[in-house]
Amino acid sequence: MLIKAIKKQTIFLLKQKEASLTFILLLAVVLGNYITNVLTFRGTDVSQMYQPMKLLALSLNKVYFSANIQLLIVMIYPILVAVPAGFSYTKEQQTKEEVYMIYRLGKNRYLQSKLWASFFTTTIVFTVPFMLEILMNMLSFPMNAIRDFSNLSIYNTDYATMVHNYIGSAIYIASPGLYAILITLFFGVVSGILGTLPVAISFVLTVKYRTLLILPTFVLLNATTYLNILDRNKSPLSWYKYLLLFDDTPKNIIVPLMGVGIIIITILSFYLYGRNKDKW
Repeated sequence: MLIKAIKKQTIFLLKQKEASLTFILLLAVVLGNYITNVLTFRGTDVSQMYQPMKLLALSLNKVYFSANIQLLIVMIYPILVAVPAGFSYTKEQQTKEEVYMIYRLGKNRYLQSKLWASFFTTTIVFTVPFMLEILMNMLSFPMNAIRDFSNLSIYNTDYATMVHNYIGSAIYIASPGLYAILITLFFGVVSGILGTLPVAISFVLTVKYRTLLILPTFVLLNATTYLNILDRNKSPLSWYKYLLLFDDTPKNIIVPLMGVGIIIITILSFYLYGRNKDKW
């Protein structure tokens, strides 16, 4: 029953304008980046060609060449990640559909299905466009190309250090394509978790204006960047250095994992409070 409810709600949310418009926007970003790459690198000899996975919209390695797409993603992501499903519970509260759903499923099952559906919807919206770009790059550019946008030789010790700083560098060394797929999936899953946070908050707080639910993820993600600016001597905290591909700065992976863990605990706490608040 719960799985069936999750499936129905996920399909329903994917058909809503918030998810559709977000998907279209991300797809436009991906296609714009892909077309730019094709026009820029068509006819390039394989010996001079950059590794196709480093051409991706999510690739921070490409900022050595052009940072336009990556800067756009960094700017819009903290707002956009809450849009596909973040307003769904508040919307149903305001239309009184919540009453019908609770009557039909029971409050506990309804809230559970809402959280899972929000997670899956956001994950799908933030994964599929970038997976399509990986596929297009694999088909359009030579996968045996090895150049890096830093223009360092692959035999250079500085290049080896840069690669070592990638999250999951061993996977990249074994297969750049597999690395891109796995990190993109990681990006999608974390996006799903972040996109579920506004829903959990709306279990606890009654929000009159839905757009206010954008603020938690916006403030949270931008705070990591501001904290990084205040203390430049420590390992980077900026969210995009951990979620996007091919960041070559040294990292402390424990910090973001703790952050994601705290977000999950917060979501569960809000769910438990929302489930029981009418009993208190």
